[in-house]
Amino acid sequence: MFLSKYLKTNGASLKNIKGSVVLLLLLLQIAVWYPFLSQAQDELNRQSKLKARAESDWKKTQQQAILLRDMYLLDESWLQHRVEDAKNGVPTQWSINGSASLTEWQIVLEKIETQFALDLLAASWQRGSNGYWQGHLLFAIKIPKANREYHDWLPTKLYMNRFEQKDWQLLSTMRIGDNTSALVAYKNARHWVSEGSWLPEAGLTVNEVSFDRVTLMAKDGSENALAVREQGGRDD
Repeated sequence: MFLSKYLKTNGASLKNIKGSVVLLLLLLQIAVWYPFLSQAQDELNRQSKLKARAESDWKKTQQQAILLRDMYLLDESWLQHRVEDAKNGVPTQWSINGSASLTEWQIVLEKIETQFALDLLAASWQRGSNGYWQGHLLFAIKIPKANREYHDWLPTKLYMNRFEQKDWQLLSTMRIGDNTSALVAYKNARHWVSEGSWLPEAGLTVNEVSFDRVTLMAKDGSENALAVREQGGRDD
């Protein structure tokens, strides 16, 4: 009878021990796996946020691209624009082309950049004898952002310092057939130029080149001449 009570007591204790061991093992398993499960959940949440952000960015890009394609913002008669490339029906590249004064170009470019997020891929500028600039600019359409960096896409500064004769020197001229070119120095930098050449550092166009003179034209149409300097009675 005593043995029976002993066995019953030990059996109950054994059950309690087994239950405690199982609970302990379960807690150990949770302790081991919790960091991995937590990390996996964090990664899942991060991926979900990235996906939502990407979808939102793509939607904004689509809306912007449609506005660019159906551009009503630009009402300048001298300016043309067109979609150059698209992906899945959504414009990805856009260009503008026209001829106008530098001031008119600045107004248009500022208007475009205020409304749209663009990245300049290529630009071609040519200054005409009337002072107008023929420009062709190709843009990549970017994801719209609240705060965007301002870009100066003009071919030269709108306002330049006045012409300083001391900064210039006509070193020599050379004539081959009907073409005359000249070697000029501007602030210690030398350039071979011919009629129509553009000097972006100075914001001037070479209007005429003769055997002893180069005429430079500013954006406002004013002209300045460089002559070959004489040393000891002979031209340089």
